[in-house]
Amino acid sequence: MPRSSWERPGRDPEGPKPATPGLLRSINDRVVLDLLLEHGALSRSDVWRLTGVSKPTASQSLTRLEESGHVLQSGVEESARGGRATAMYRLNPAAGYAAAVDVTPAGVTVQIADILGTVIGEHRSAQAGRPQDAVDALLIALRAAGIEGSRLSSLVVALPGSFDPDADLLRFAPHLPHWQEPGLRGRLEQAIGAPASIENDVNLVAMAEQRTGAAQQEEDFLLLWSDEGIGSAIVLDGHLHRGSSGGAGEVAYLLVPGVPVVRNPVRTDHGGYNDLTGGDAIRELAAQHGLPGETPHDAVAAAVASGFGDFVTELASRYAVGLASAIALLDPPAIVLAGRTLDAGGPVLRDAIRAELDEISIRTPRLLLGGAGRDAVLAGALLLGLENTRDRVFST
Repeated sequence: MPRSSWERPGRDPEGPKPATPGLLRSINDRVVLDLLLEHGALSRSDVWRLTGVSKPTASQSLTRLEESGHVLQSGVEESARGGRATAMYRLNPAAGYAAAVDVTPAGVTVQIADILGTVIGEHRSAQAGRPQDAVDALLIALRAAGIEGSRLSSLVVALPGSFDPDADLLRFAPHLPHWQEPGLRGRLEQAIGAPASIENDVNLVAMAEQRTGAAQQEEDFLLLWSDEGIGSAIVLDGHLHRGSSGGAGEVAYLLVPGVPVVRNPVRTDHGGYNDLTGGDAIRELAAQHGLPGETPHDAVAAAVASGFGDFVTELASRYAVGLASAIALLDPPAIVLAGRTLDAGGPVLRDAIRAELDEISIRTPRLLLGGAGRDAVLAGALLLGLENTRDRVFST
């Protein structure tokens, strides 16, 4: 698997470094580890053939990696010509571990994976009001995996809000008030004993769509997420655009026609686009059309199944007014429609949104239905955790 393109590499203020023997050995070792991750098991001859380095260099790299515990011998492969059997090598699954934690007002979901990406422990809890609830759920998952928190190379916590890493503070998460206290990441790292990253949940969905879903061929795209709330993520040149304080993509606060202008949106914790397309707004619209459903996605699914065209058209027009503004600013080649409410609308709602955009937008990008699955937030968190884990382990 290639190195992550999720973050832009920083520029070294000291300029380029000379290619010392130690640096070359590190580069060669990283290439071998990436090849083992991609192919599963390789012989010394395979490594020599795939890397293009000399046979002694390939052999020395495997020896170093075996001695460091990164690589294990994985049986032998019999020669097709009847010659001597060849030793095979694979990554040591225990070389590093990643944890992903998805926090919502409804609960916490945790997965622990080894460096190969195999999930070895998980836990779901209905308690998520405080950071300690996530810590407790993570500790249970760690016990199920049979490892200590100190063995984690990476912990990624997904939250419905914007995290400012400089202030170590979560913002725009009124439904999780106890998570908005300063020093959040530091407290989590102290409680678990592992390096932690805190990431917006919709940003992680964009990562999942970019790696395994609808946006695998896209370098630039806007992701619109609709569930109980509304959110978005912006990917430019293959990289997430976060903004100056982590707030890029907070479209819930976008001013749109059809609802009153919200004064002091940060203090009142609501914005125009969410008042038009959030869960409460969709439930209210569904009730006006006589549609059943306790959740917005239930209402949308019922509308699509029953042929409530007027409801679908009106909902599509609401989504379109926000998307038209984003298109005017970003001009994305593609928009990924994701989240349970947009998933429930499927092709019917997507086509209705496209028809509305054709009428009101300066152009209509390609509209893609999300493909990362129902647990896209958790999947994105685990992908990022594995990339962080491999970077840390493979660089040592």
